[in-house]
Amino acid sequence: MVEDPIIVSSMIKDPVYFQIAFYIISPLVTFLAVSVAYLAIYRQAKPNVLVHYEPSDNVGSVIDLVICNYGGGTARNVSFSSSIPLNCWGIEAANKIDVSKFLNIKIPVLAPGKLLRYQAGQYGGLISQLDENFSVTANYIYRTPLRKKKKGSDVSILDIKYMAGMHSGNSPAYDLADAMKGRNNTIFLKTNDQLKAVNNNLDRIAAVLEAKTKSES
Repeated sequence: MVEDPIIVSSMIKDPVYFQIAFYIISPLVTFLAVSVAYLAIYRQAKPNVLVHYEPSDNVGSVIDLVICNYGGGTARNVSFSSSIPLNCWGIEAANKIDVSKFLNIKIPVLAPGKLLRYQAGQYGGLISQLDENFSVTANYIYRTPLRKKKKGSDVSILDIKYMAGMHSGNSPAYDLADAMKGRNNTIFLKTNDQLKAVNNNLDRIAAVLEAKTKSES
């Protein structure tokens, strides 16, 4: 190792020294920059398939199962390590549960941001099927930025304990649909009954006028 200040000073001032240093450092800097850029693109191209439960936006007391690709790449042939509890009904306690109706599917293509939603059931039914730290692994195939096929997997922990005691209610759109179908005793149902009564009266009036016209002719 050179320790003499005079020799070190002369080396620094020597153009050959800078040229050699440039040839050594420049490829390393370039390699580092390319590696960082590729890593950033790779992360953007990798899928991130997660499974979770959340309260339904439409129906009170109902819990939905959501499967979503939160990553930036397309996941193909998505399969799951175990059947996912579905159709588990019962608010306070579980109703009769048929495990053959649990979700056990393979998804051909799940694009970035694509979300699949299923009615999973209610709190009492689902909590009876979810053990502590109930996990599901989503396995899939995706392509790297260099278009090379690669296998990927993401682990999701299914837990609904945070929903205990949560307020729930039907959305206005759901209540409106119920009202239009006559399932709720609302102003829409009363208006519908009144319109039916008016229609019946008009039919009777039309029948009387038609009979009178025929008798006069």
